[in-house]
Amino acid sequence: MHSLPNIVKTLWGRRRAARVAEDYRLACRGRDLFVRDLALFCNAAAPIEGNGEFERGVEEGKRRVWLHVARMCGLDATDFVSIADGEPTDD
Repeated sequence: MHSLPNIVKTLWGRRRAARVAEDYRLACRGRDLFVRDLALFCNAAAPIEGNGEFERGVEEGKRRVWLHVARMCGLDATDFVSIADGEPTDD
């Protein structure tokens, strides 16, 4: 499997790859509720569950999206737990 930096460079080229990663960082910076919701929806810190192979595949796909966003934003695995365990809101 190719590493994320190599995939991004292949898709966007060397110069654009840095800009794409920066766009991800800017999109998520200061938007903690958005990032937390995305992490929860995408199973960042939860086991993959489902009633069948298809449902588990969908859930795994969500996790792959989260991992891509997290890597592009510069998050690491220790951030996932703190994001997923954040305090609930009372809105």
